[in-house]
Amino acid sequence: MDKLWYCEHVLEVRRDGMDVDSIGFSLIPVQASNCLTELNLIDCHLSYLPDEIGNLISLRNLDLAQNNLSTLPSGIGRLISLEILNLERNSLCTLPDTVGKLSCLKELDVRYNKLSHLPSEIGDLDSLEILVLEGNRGFRSLPESICKLVRLRDLSLYDCNLSHLPSEIDRLISLESLGLACNRSLTLPDSIWHLTSLDTLRLGGCNLSHLPSAIGGLVSLVILEIWENNICTIPDGISNLPRLRHIQLNNCANLRSLPKLPGCYNVLAYSCPSLESLPLELDQLGRHADYSGFNKLAENNYLTSLLKQLPKSKGLSKLQHAVDILVPVAGDEEVRIWFPYHDGRGPNVSFVVPHPPSLSVNQKIVGWILRLLVGPPGGLTIQDVIFNKIEKRGLFDFVVFHRPEVDLVWLLYIPQGYARLRLKGGDEVEIPIIARNDNAVVKNWAIDVIYDADDELHKGNDALYQVVCPI
Repeated sequence: MDKLWYCEHVLEVRRDGMDVDSIGFSLIPVQASNCLTELNLIDCHLSYLPDEIGNLISLRNLDLAQNNLSTLPSGIGRLISLEILNLERNSLCTLPDTVGKLSCLKELDVRYNKLSHLPSEIGDLDSLEILVLEGNRGFRSLPESICKLVRLRDLSLYDCNLSHLPSEIDRLISLESLGLACNRSLTLPDSIWHLTSLDTLRLGGCNLSHLPSAIGGLVSLVILEIWENNICTIPDGISNLPRLRHIQLNNCANLRSLPKLPGCYNVLAYSCPSLESLPLELDQLGRHADYSGFNKLAENNYLTSLLKQLPKSKGLSKLQHAVDILVPVAGDEEVRIWFPYHDGRGPNVSFVVPHPPSLSVNQKIVGWILRLLVGPPGGLTIQDVIFNKIEKRGLFDFVVFHRPEVDLVWLLYIPQGYARLRLKGGDEVEIPIIARNDNAVVKNWAIDVIYDADDELHKGNDALYQVVCPI
């Protein structure tokens, strides 16, 4: 017997006619208790677990999720081989001290119970790698002994009503993911910024008023979520985090500005009503960035400032990846300036690449800019390109979802050679714009081709910048 799977199979082993609200293990054959490695009792309406559970000394995986358990027997500490213990969505108010004897335990999931504290013996779980406490709203703090879990990689503390964390949390030297979202009274200790292995930090909805410059100490950070907080600025030191790829800032009502984010893959900062300032270099805004929603960028004519600065951007000639960002537009006047032409024949963008504007200097195409004025609401996709009447399918993978009830500009920069597409004067290019629903619409579009004249762009001087007329 390798497994007892689902409640009815356990009852067949018991054969004692007891109600489903409790399970007996005393009648399990000795040979079964010695070799059983996995026991799944999900959603069996259990309200009681007998102490004999500890007889299953070979058990490695015990799943008791979605039952009615309010306590656990002390005998659970005898499961010396147990590696995974899933207790999510029960009614547990405490864990027995003997849980600290589970020396092989690697994963402990007690999310959505009624826990208000953990026993100090939790720090004796030398093998523990994953601890999920999410949704236990009775917590205020964690025992300092939790800092002894030097193998812990993932700690989930979402919505636990925590007011503070252990002062020596930086002793969790293996911690890679820390989820603290929706702890609205949380104060962060200084030691948290010394977690050098941390790659994911989720702080959304924690009522934070600022982030310290010490955040630059999170040298392994890849994902940072700080949505729905009260921060006004982001420390400049975040620009130097070498691995940062994703930052989520949505619904930060007081956020006024952002620093340069040269390495970020995704930047989500929509619905930040106080946002008024962003970097003006296209390569510092994030590879895929959403700055939409109601904010002050349009009021400050950010789109005009950005597009005027583009030819002077030192980083454009070094970009090897595409950039697409979503920004608000100030109004009809800004639309007339930056969208002087419109095809008027449907959703496709069609143009002929112009020849260099001057033959007196050595000119090469650095890249090209596609700007689309999109109307709300809806989603748009760009995947294919028809290049000199030859369809190239799946060349791109650009997707935008448009939420607010205002027009936005979807700005894409595509460097020369991206996806093996190299443009030269006279090439005919057609780009189908696919609407993901009936409401999505491209109201206007424009193309710019940027040339590097004798490496002027690299030096930071004005590059040749040519607006392309539609076919």
